[in-house]
Amino acid sequence: MHSRLRGVGEVWLVLVALSCRLAACARRDSARRVPDAAAAEILWLPAQAVLEEDAARPALITNGRSIYVDGSGAVVFSIAIKCDDAIRQISEHFAQTEWRPRSTQYLNPHLATSFSSGCQRHGGGVILLDSNGRPIPPEPYNEWVGEWENGRGDIVSYVVGGTRQQLRGYGSYIPRHVVESGKRKLGR
Repeated sequence: MHSRLRGVGEVWLVLVALSCRLAACARRDSARRVPDAAAAEILWLPAQAVLEEDAARPALITNGRSIYVDGSGAVVFSIAIKCDDAIRQISEHFAQTEWRPRSTQYLNPHLATSFSSGCQRHGGGVILLDSNGRPIPPEPYNEWVGEWENGRGDIVSYVVGGTRQQLRGYGSYIPRHVVESGKRKLGR
């Protein structure tokens, strides 16, 4: 019995050593792979935009754009202009490129993008009361969602929203291989 346990222990030790070796190889290979920085060039911002910090953990940051291991990218920004002016600038930029507007959202294909509707008012939230208990009219929150796709099947998405001329935005670049993988996982 003792020799049988020792044999199991030796096999276990070999498996643990092999697992550690494979893990070390995987770490070295992934550390060697630098994500493609194409997302940093694609994710455009209006001149008035101020870069904000991305809460995610990117593999690389280039020109304020977060680049992830899979080659996707994101940019978070604030901008002090009217929503319609911000989306006009973003839309005009992409109209001069290979990117074509999408009619529906990639992650929510049952929802339309905002190209035909523009910035839309979103209601709800907390109703504040003044010192006399009367409701204070809330500032309208406006939001816009735009997506573009190129001939290769890559997607660029922007969401801009806020009140008055205090907007925040998020742009993302999703390469085709990530788009296809996501569709397979969602059964589409």
